[in-house]
Amino acid sequence: MINNNNNNNNNNNNNNGRAFTILGTVAVLGVPVAWYRYAAYVERRRRQDRTRRHLLRYRGRPGGSQIKPPFPQIIREMLSKCRLAYLSTVDTEHETSHLSLMRFTYLNDPDDGEIVVMSTNRDTKKFDMLQRQHGVALLVHDFGRPDEDGGVYSITLNGNCRIVDDINKVELYRSAHLRNNPEYPQFIVGDNIAILAVDVTEARICDVHDHVTKWEAGKALDPK
Repeated sequence: MINNNNNNNNNNNNNNGRAFTILGTVAVLGVPVAWYRYAAYVERRRRQDRTRRHLLRYRGRPGGSQIKPPFPQIIREMLSKCRLAYLSTVDTEHETSHLSLMRFTYLNDPDDGEIVVMSTNRDTKKFDMLQRQHGVALLVHDFGRPDEDGGVYSITLNGNCRIVDDINKVELYRSAHLRNNPEYPQFIVGDNIAILAVDVTEARICDVHDHVTKWEAGKALDPK
């Protein structure tokens, strides 16, 4: 009788152990599902906000204003003398890319630092996409035709493009953009024209000899 009781107790313990293991497995398996969903959400937000969280620097100014590292001189010169850029965005719905020829203006704003200002009609595909994404690429070059005195650089700029909604900034940037592109008011002035600002985070500078130099905000030029 004693042996039978012991055997029954052992069997009960084994069964309880197996039940605990099964329940434990369910509980453990339930954690990663929620965790992975949260991790994916965090990663999406990290990509969207990486400019502001990772590359922007804070300095001890009143109000904690954000100060972005200055552009290298070659980028500053290119943006100052050029007017046209190719804006690349991604159509996530159809898994394709979208390219737009844009007039732009380089500004060094006291609050926003060095930015690239553009404008677009709100009834466009690129505006629709820019409401859902922030990361963009801009291609700027100063190459001329063979019969002209052309330049030597092509620069691809990457950064976050934001739709400016501060009314004071909108009018300030719109006025500067119009002064820089006086022949194209139809693309700049109007109630349905949005003002865009690109906070540049990195760039690849290529010359006519195919020498590439990489720059990231906060770092020195890195020849490749």
